[in-house]
Amino acid sequence: MDNRMNPERAAGTSEPEHQGPRPVPYTYHDGREDYLHVGRQGGAGTDQPEALVPPSEGMSPRAEATAMPPETTALPPEATALPPEATALPPKAMPEAPRAAPSAAEQRPRQGAPMREIVARGLRTGAVMTAATMCTMMAASTVKRGSPWASMNAMATAVGVWGRRVGDRFDPVVTPAGIAALAGGLLVWGIGYEKALDAAGRRSDALTGALSAFGGFLFDELVLPDRLMKNFRRKMGVLGTFSKYVALGVTSAAAPRR
Repeated sequence: MDNRMNPERAAGTSEPEHQGPRPVPYTYHDGREDYLHVGRQGGAGTDQPEALVPPSEGMSPRAEATAMPPETTALPPEATALPPEATALPPKAMPEAPRAAPSAAEQRPRQGAPMREIVARGLRTGAVMTAATMCTMMAASTVKRGSPWASMNAMATAVGVWGRRVGDRFDPVVTPAGIAALAGGLLVWGIGYEKALDAAGRRSDALTGALSAFGGFLFDELVLPDRLMKNFRRKMGVLGTFSKYVALGVTSAAAPRR
């Protein structure tokens, strides 16, 4: 019997029009393998893939079905942030700020003032010392002996003028010799004082003034003849002699440093 005349048999032997999709193996560009379900849709004559995952997505339909949503895998910001003490470096590991390069004036060694300038300053300082010390000595001898020239005459014994004892009144030879000896010695002392300040890199102050006065006392006691100190005490008294070194120290401390 012809199959066309028996619809039931024809239906049992022919391929159904709406047969389900069949799996077809497919290999992606990255080497993964999967199956594509291909079948007829709406009686079309060609097989059409029902679901085709683009290779650019890089994930199979099964992986998409099992992937977790982003909100379930994301951690809260506070769970990923580290505390400040965990990122801070210890004090020794912290980089130090760059130090400024020393200036040219600091790099080269300090040079002292020229000798001409030191001598000029020393002469000015010595002149002030001479004026202050002479006035103090003359005032002390006036109180002690009744004559301002007695102290200058005593100073002349330092250079051997008029022997061991001198008078109290003005003498045309002894008195100028005493004034010259005092002025010359203090002018040299002023130059030495300024030279010492320049070498030490200091300015005149109370300490340098005290050292100058003590140095003057030692010079008179240890270097000059003994008769000088005896005549000082005789013509000016002990207090007047002490005031001489006080005047020397005060003027040394007040000497301007230019």
